[in-house]
Order: sequence, then structure tokens, then C-alpha cells
Amino acid sequence: MNALRACLAALLGLMLGVNAMAQNAGSGPVLDTLFLKLRDATDPSAIRTLEAAIWEQWVMVPDMSQRALMMRGIAEMQQQQFESSIETFTRLIDVAPALSEAWNKRATAHWLTGNFTASLADICETVKREPRHFGAYSGLGMIRAEMGETARAVAAFELARRWNPHIAGIDDEIARLKALGGDQGADADPLGCGRPTT
Repeated sequence: MNALRACLAALLGLMLGVNAMAQNAGSGPVLDTLFLKLRDATDPSAIRTLEAAIWEQWVMVPDMSQRALMMRGIAEMQQQQFESSIETFTRLIDVAPALSEAWNKRATAHWLTGNFTASLADICETVKREPRHFGAYSGLGMIRAEMGETARAVAAFELARRWNPHIAGIDDEIARLKALGGDQGADADPLGCGRPTT
């Protein structure tokens, strides 16, 4: 679990450090191409570049005022001002509810404050808008594991691995959780969103 926590901490650093100044909203065809390349990549440098490019697509906000909110929320998270970042991302969600990364960033901030219920609700909204969001699924796995829901944690980590097979430590964490009984009675709805996840 410690190795996966370290990996997720690095993933959090990556998602907070990407360039939020992009000029156009994340493009479906661009993301499709990046995900295909990520799936087949073997070179560690290429994998890191592709992961960063996917995160950058997710944080792209074309509207200047919305971009300012995204940047402010990210800066507040980097400064560990989690309550302020939650307020900022809430304002962004109010004006741009279709922006999956606004929901994911707020989910992360809720998780960092220990509010698992709010984080889970925002993860549901994130993956409703971006079903390939391996960062959201990884966070979901961490929450489910911390709640002692090993089968749901395994299912969530497997969803993360499905979209990004290169997440360091995830195979070991899945094996560890399965050894704790996480392979028994796996839930078809690991999100708890009331619908199966494909």
C-alpha cells in the first residue's frame, strides 16, 4: 500500500503540475490517440510524456475566466489550502459543469481533507464525463481500500489499470487486496454511483 501511495502522490503531483494555460478544450480525438499510444507504450520516458499529455488535455479550459478558476484551484491545492480549493472548484463546476477535471480536482481536495463521501460523489461525476479517468479510479481505489471495501477497491484499481496499464505499484496493490479477500464478491458498481462501470 505504501508503494501505491507513493505512486499516487507522484500522480497527484503530475496532475497539479500540468500546464493549465492551454488554449483549447481537451479534444476527444486527441485523447483517443493519446490513450491508444499509452496502452501500447513500453519506453518509460514515452509513458511519462503520454500521461502528462493526457492530464494536460483534461485541464484544458478555453474560457479565460474558467481557466483562471482552474489555475487558482490548482495553486490552492499546491499550497495545501484545500478548503479554499474546494470553494474555487465549486465555482468552476457551477459555471462549467461538463468539465470533468473540475470535478476530479474537487474530489481530490475532498479526499485530502478526509471527506470520503464528498470525494466519492465527485468521482462519480468525473467518470460520468470522462470514463477513462485513471486518476479518478486510482483515487477511488485508495478510498475504498481505506474504507475496508477490498472488493470495490480491487474493481476500482482494475478500472484504473485498464486505461493506464503503467501505474507503478498498482499490480502489487491489486494482488495485496485480493489476498485480503478482494477477489470475492466484486461489485459491478465499484463507484457506488448506482450504475455499472464499463
